[in-house]
Amino acid sequence: MEITDFIDHLTGLQPYQLPEEEILPTLQELETVQRMVVAVMADLAAEAETRSLHVVHGCRSLAVLLRDTLVLSPYEARRRARLVKELPSLPETARALRDGDIQAEHVFVISDTLRALPAEHREDAERELAKHARTLNHKELEKAGKYVRALLDPDGVFTEEQDSITKRGLKAHQDANGNTVIRGVLDPEAGEAFMTAMQSLAKPRKDDDRTPEQRNADALVELVRVAMASQGLPMQGGERPQVIITISYEALLAGLSVGWTSWSGPLSAQLVRKIACDATAIPIVLDGNGVPLDYGREKRAAPKALRKALAVRDKGCAFPGCDRPPAWTEAHHVVHWINGGETSLGNMVLLCSHHHHVIHQQEWEIVFDAGLPVFLPPAWIDPAREPRRNIRLAG
Repeated sequence: MEITDFIDHLTGLQPYQLPEEEILPTLQELETVQRMVVAVMADLAAEAETRSLHVVHGCRSLAVLLRDTLVLSPYEARRRARLVKELPSLPETARALRDGDIQAEHVFVISDTLRALPAEHREDAERELAKHARTLNHKELEKAGKYVRALLDPDGVFTEEQDSITKRGLKAHQDANGNTVIRGVLDPEAGEAFMTAMQSLAKPRKDDDRTPEQRNADALVELVRVAMASQGLPMQGGERPQVIITISYEALLAGLSVGWTSWSGPLSAQLVRKIACDATAIPIVLDGNGVPLDYGREKRAAPKALRKALAVRDKGCAFPGCDRPPAWTEAHHVVHWINGGETSLGNMVLLCSHHHHVIHQQEWEIVFDAGLPVFLPPAWIDPAREPRRNIRLAG
């Protein structure tokens, strides 16, 4: 079929007219064609470089020629120029690309893997990797490549792993809305420990509507909260690390205005009320210019003895279906202490960070039955609002 005929065929294709059993096979055929086209375009680009067309057209490199002629992004132009450079030394890989069995990403993975191997092993390794690339996506091929390298050059792989420690780093900054944006790199050993700990906390809960990314973010916060609660972190200014929020008593009582933090800037009074459920409050009297005149002693929302009693009674997060242990929870006032609620066993319940947020944001109610917390779901979850209790508290 001529190219123009094929293009006419594609433009005339009406997906909604295809039978269901033809949709996926058609997608697979088009993917194969697309990969074959990539190989042909790489051959043409290679011929353009051989004939120095980039010089003829006043471009300093093949990548610039492709960028300007094909109207590509600089990244895509460099990627295609790299394909031209890599394919001649990868005969089996080039054949797989021309057959439409692999993508350009596979080519780059194989090339990067071979570059890190001793020269005497490259030919055999290229043949094996090209064969496996036909059935693996490029991420899976990366792992296969490292496996091959570990077999053929174990010392080199270990040295690379050790060198990767120097690449570790973490950046965090606040955006205009006070969100903390995190970007970082961990070496393989640290990354494995981090992923193991985080994934144990990021598992979906019952009736969990969070995205995987949201579960990962919540898991990271839980790791931080447990570390801060463990009393094992270094002292700062003579005290354990702590989140400090400043807000006027009137604003906290009314749920209006804002509180101020050390890092994120202003927080809504409603969020401060949630945080204050299990926090230390220190009253400070200011003059008209904001200069402290007097300060009182701190009052803990949940003293150690009360925390122990809550742990014995609730055995962890008391929310129905939750299995978080006491060490992973916060003490929540059913009637907020700022509204006169007592800091007592009969007015407090342990909740993990996720369910603490649920209680504050949704219309759940907590009551006590025979001294144990019972949860009443919002009507939009259960119109009858049948009481629910964590199975650990069922008797």
